[in-house]
Amino acid sequence: MKVLKHLKILLILLILGIPAQTVFAASANSELSQKLPLTAQLQKNSLPWFVARDRSDKDPFTTNHLKALVGTNKRVALVFFATWCIPCREGVVRLRDNQAELEKHGVLVVLVNAGEKKFDYGAIEKWAKDSGHGKWPVVLDKFGNILKNTGLNTGSEEMVFPKTILLDNQLKPLLLIGAEGKDWPNILWE
Repeated sequence: MKVLKHLKILLILLILGIPAQTVFAASANSELSQKLPLTAQLQKNSLPWFVARDRSDKDPFTTNHLKALVGTNKRVALVFFATWCIPCREGVVRLRDNQAELEKHGVLVVLVNAGEKKFDYGAIEKWAKDSGHGKWPVVLDKFGNILKNTGLNTGSEEMVFPKTILLDNQLKPLLLIGAEGKDWPNILWE
């Protein structure tokens, strides 16, 4: 049944022109989460400045807004997703299932929608609701500012989801995570 579901999704994605490797590149069945080298932009002592939109798609969301959200948290996880990405959905569900542990360990989760060809606030809200998420901020990177400024997407290649940037409470990049493994989301507080 699961295979049939994945085949239907693959067919839809191919019709929409979304590369299959982008969708199936990451799998929650991996042993450990994929630790990627920090990009040149993330090797600095602070997250590069950016501007995006909040989930209402009306108000700007900047690095300053993110700093204000940190509060007493020890870490911030910027989780980049796309509504069509199966591993993204699985990863957010696992975050939801571990919400108490994330809070206990002081990890603030911010979901960053960066993979839509057409930004549809209603579709993104539906995705968040279907994934069981409702508590965390959702940011819309409509123009790719966060992706470009962090070096996750140079524009010359297709972005592979999911990706997570783990920051300390001063917004210093600690870790870049690609495919989420069995240690997800524990890797965010270890």
